[in-house]
Amino acid sequence: MSMGQDDLDETILRMLQGNGKLSIEELAEKLGRSPSTIRDRMRRMEEERLILGYSTIVDQERLDIDAEALVLADIDPLMEGKAMSALMSLEEVSEVMKVTGEPRLMFRVRASDRQELLGFLDRKIRPLGFRRLDVRLILDRPVRYPGSV
Repeated sequence: MSMGQDDLDETILRMLQGNGKLSIEELAEKLGRSPSTIRDRMRRMEEERLILGYSTIVDQERLDIDAEALVLADIDPLMEGKAMSALMSLEEVSEVMKVTGEPRLMFRVRASDRQELLGFLDRKIRPLGFRRLDVRLILDRPVRYPGSV
């Protein structure tokens, strides 16, 4: 445990990771604590940035997102910060990571189909100054979602 978290904090975090829809009242009831105690704990963990946010997992295929790729990209270290900010501002880019070795950056791109994905890379990504793009299409995503067995 870090930053002053105790067993109650750890239990709250585990429960929320399993089911992010649990209300403060449900957590309090399951843990035998008052809702104000749970609310205070969650607020503190949010302020300490231990809890970074809450999200919903959606079925991408039902949203017509049929093309997804991981892109490895190399860029001049002096342009890296600006390029990362630009990537994070693009709706089609869902994740940006600095990685070890070369290329230095990796990001996840989503589009309705492969043609749109390739067009997006040409129109929006190449102009950012990347020296090399290594595009890996994702064929299948067997993902274990929170709360699933």
